Order: sequence, then structure tokens, then C-alpha cells
Amino acid sequence: MATFLTTVFLIICVLLIVVVLLQKGRGGGVGGLFGGGGSSAFGTRTGDVFTWVTIVLVAFFLLLAVGVSLWFRPPRYRVSQPVLYPASHAIDRAITVNIGCNTRGADIHFTVDGSGPTRASLKYDAPVRVEPGTIIRAQAYLTGWDDSFVTTGTYVRPSDLPRPAPDTRPTASAPVATPTSSASRPASAPAP
Repeated sequence: MATFLTTVFLIICVLLIVVVLLQKGRGGGVGGLFGGGGSSAFGTRTGDVFTWVTIVLVAFFLLLAVGVSLWFRPPRYRVSQPVLYPASHAIDRAITVNIGCNTRGADIHFTVDGSGPTRASLKYDAPVRVEPGTIIRAQAYLTGWDDSFVTTGTYVRPSDLPRPAPDTRPTASAPVATPTSSASRPASAPAP
């Protein structure tokens, strides 16, 4: 479809140029701008074939110009997802967490109560002090771009980590090898 629209657009451009060049001059040129010309914009004979062809071609040109510009509109970009340094892990004392984003000029907003961040949330401008048991969520914004995905960091207390369940599977015992002594070996039969 894109190739078709581009081809039709180029054909109309060429036809419009040819039709305009084929028309004869109608007025005093630049002198008509300063009061010297008394003719209308399309001359005195508005029913001329070239005039109507020009009007139709200009209308198609404008419609296709708008259509092609909408068709080839660049895609919207999404802001990079924020990254937390250090990443989520168990902590037993307060630490500071840095939040970064790879998209230049993006504003990072965050929450420390586990709720989703918005543009009205706290704006990141310095490392954030995080206490054990805190859930931090961050999102980056840039005007004209789609908002980033939300990054979640969970900094739990070590005591809050789930304990692994005890292993209740039966263990298979390895076979015990018993040494054989020379006395218990059967004697070889005498040779005939």
C-alpha cells in the first residue's frame, strides 16, 4: 500500500507540473501583485480545460499529501524502563537506591508505598533512602513519548523471606561394596 500511495503521489506531482507548464501566461506576472493586473487568479476564461485539470490535480495532490504523511508518520517511542541500583534484594538496614533511565531527558517519578507511580508522584533527583520492607516503584516520562513500563523493587527483611520447605523425599541408600578376601575366593579347577 505504501508503494502504491507513493507512486500515485509522484505521478500526480509530475502531471501537475506538466499541466501548469502547458498553460499560457495570464496577466502581468509580478507586476500584477502591485495593482497592475486586472485578471482573476485563473484568467478570464474559468471554463478552460487546463484550469479544471489543474484544480482536480491540486485537490488530489493535497489529499494524497495528507494521506501519505499520515501513512508514513513515525511511530511513537516508549521511554526506557527505569533501573534500580542496587536491584531488589533482602536488606537488614536502610540503604540508598539510585534510579536510572537510558532515555535522555526523561523524568523519573517513584513511590515507596507500593502504589503505582504517576506524574504527580515524587520526582527522582537524588538517591532514595529505603528501609527494610519497602516496595519502590518507578516510571519514566517524556513529553511526546509513551510512558515507560513500571519497575518494581522489593527490599524485604531477611526474616520476611520464605523458608524453604524441608526435603521429605526418601533418600536412596547407596549399595555397600564388601571386600572379598582371597580365602573366600573359589579355587580354580585343576587343568586336565
